[in-house]
Amino acid sequence: MTTQQYKDLTVREFTKAAGVYETDHAGVYKMCKKDYPDVLAELEKEPFTDLLDCGCGTAPMLTQLHEKYPEKHYTGIDLTPKMIEAAKAKNMKGVTLVVGDCESLPFAEESFDAVICCESFHHYPNPQDFFNSVAHVLRPNGRLILRDMTMRTAPVRWFCNTVEMPLAHLIGKGDVRIYSRNEIQKLCENAGMHLESFEVRGFCRLHCVMRKPDAAVRAAEDPELGNVQETALIPLAIKANESKRANRRIFDAKAVEIIDALRIDTEKYDKFMSHEGVVARTILFDNEMRKALKKYPDAVVINIGCGLDDRFTRVDNGSVRWYNVDLPDAIALRRKFFAARDREYMIEGDLLTDTWADGIPQDGMTIIIAEGLLMYFTEEQVQHLLTQIRSRFGRGYLLAELMHPAAAGNSRHHDTVKHTNAQFRWGIADGAELEKLCEGYQLLRETSFFAEMRKYTLAGKIGDLFFRKYNDRLAVYRFLGGKQ
Repeated sequence: MTTQQYKDLTVREFTKAAGVYETDHAGVYKMCKKDYPDVLAELEKEPFTDLLDCGCGTAPMLTQLHEKYPEKHYTGIDLTPKMIEAAKAKNMKGVTLVVGDCESLPFAEESFDAVICCESFHHYPNPQDFFNSVAHVLRPNGRLILRDMTMRTAPVRWFCNTVEMPLAHLIGKGDVRIYSRNEIQKLCENAGMHLESFEVRGFCRLHCVMRKPDAAVRAAEDPELGNVQETALIPLAIKANESKRANRRIFDAKAVEIIDALRIDTEKYDKFMSHEGVVARTILFDNEMRKALKKYPDAVVINIGCGLDDRFTRVDNGSVRWYNVDLPDAIALRRKFFAARDREYMIEGDLLTDTWADGIPQDGMTIIIAEGLLMYFTEEQVQHLLTQIRSRFGRGYLLAELMHPAAAGNSRHHDTVKHTNAQFRWGIADGAELEKLCEGYQLLRETSFFAEMRKYTLAGKIGDLFFRKYNDRLAVYRFLGGKQ
């Protein structure tokens, strides 16, 4: 069916329904009344002044809102003239009612601080146009509250979309499609909004809230991260979510602050195995750093490929000098959330050039952290970086996350990295292989992340028994360079 055919069906369907829409004879439309309390409850969470109801019908939601908040300004829009005619008959003061298309909202930019859409969205043949139009008319920090039909499982959604709805067209229904979380998420992202919550309530009710970022958030998002830099959102999201748990194993206040400020939907970045792996590696790296700083309290620590990591806060001993190094786009984003602090510095630098370490003290003890980094380089790039470190710094330690070659070849199957455009490119089966790749490095110890993961879950215990050698691990090396 064409777009116009869908819309013609919808107008015919609701022209017939307009006269009985809010009565006891409304038939299937009586189900819509069950949605109103949840929408009202959502609106009560934040103040609003100007509200738009998309697919308002005979304005049952606007009637309730007008009674509860008579001082607010309301606008309703619906494709069916008979629906708007019935709504206007209520003579609600301060309520504007318009016949129009929700896929092309006829309102000025940033006109509303709240938009609601209740049981209308599944009639829209061009859903992206609707989301784009809502983003246009919403004010910064404004919300879209969407209630609609869905189904919990993919097979049932498929049946509804490919069998039930086409049959419904034969009896004059204008339904188009129901949507999954991933589909809503994509529509949201394409419109420049953030999906704050997505729930399936009851048997078949979708309830979700989306927000248009405010100016501060948009400014924070201006730097376009490269493929590898985007992966910094994975540990950030996981550390934020873990920090919010009652039985948290790590706490990262900065991760919580950044995720909340950017209003990032963390669902695609926080899957079970990645979550357990990031928590484990955070604990292992933190513990290793604390031991090192106890032995070398005045060391220079260089966190290469730092992303949005805040390890300095967790392990600071009061005397360490700490350098966070990453590409310019990543550091630009970092500067928006991390203020300058004594003994902690941010450096823009490409680790594949020969100048990134300029300005970093090169005497005394140096500790290099390479967490979640080397697997994105080629073997030649890893070799070049390690050689540079040795040539620049007299003596020190390298704390590196290493990946097995079997995992390095499967970026597209990784539970979180597959949602980015980054690719794993390098791995070694044994930490001793790095000694052969670049002379001057001595492997001191190597610890699989399963050694920590096994403490918390059955999956961790099973993984430690059967797949330890295939998991990422923390390898600690001592190196002697050209400056001794």
